[in-house]
Amino acid sequence: MERLLKQAEKIKDKDLRKRVIDLIRDMKLSNKEFQKYKAEAIEKAASVFAVGSSSLGPVERDVLNHTVTLSEFCSDAVKLFKQQYGLSLNEDYLLAGTILHDLMKAFEYNRDSSGDLEPTGIMLDHTMLAVAELYSRDFPEEVIHIVASHFGEGGPTPPRSFEALTLHYLDTLVSLIEYYHYGKLKLEKQFELLKRQKMQEAGEED
Repeated sequence: MERLLKQAEKIKDKDLRKRVIDLIRDMKLSNKEFQKYKAEAIEKAASVFAVGSSSLGPVERDVLNHTVTLSEFCSDAVKLFKQQYGLSLNEDYLLAGTILHDLMKAFEYNRDSSGDLEPTGIMLDHTMLAVAELYSRDFPEEVIHIVASHFGEGGPTPPRSFEALTLHYLDTLVSLIEYYHYGKLKLEKQFELLKRQKMQEAGEED
């Protein structure tokens, strides 16, 4: 959590910074109907995703590392866009949206006793949950839009600001890189398991 809070501390607007930090520290849903769902600790929160054309299958990735990495990329993008093109993005809005865009995945999956991910059964996905919660907590419209549109054209609403476009495309890029990175680790783990099984079988035959 501290790594995420460190990113939130970069938000210059005091009111927005406080709202972001308060949500990170107190991961509760305002709607009473949804308070039966408990958030997984952010350090353990993860999701499963897949790339349709890949044979790797579903891959698990953690929310914390994804969010921190993406936040750093977005901060760098703000500086580069200003330096190279004279384009001034609202870094506070972009950073807040980036930090919050996947946070509600903590309500979609919990860890079971063996550490595996299991769906909580919640009927809204992380994007809709985040939009509803940010609305109820009086976040700026611009930040809510960045979160709502981070999936791109196939999401609830398409990106309509440079900040929203920046998050969408960098999120897509980082997600693809993570998919193949964690997919490789998954295959290596499966290979090692198969190798041990073969060695055990060979030992039993001797």
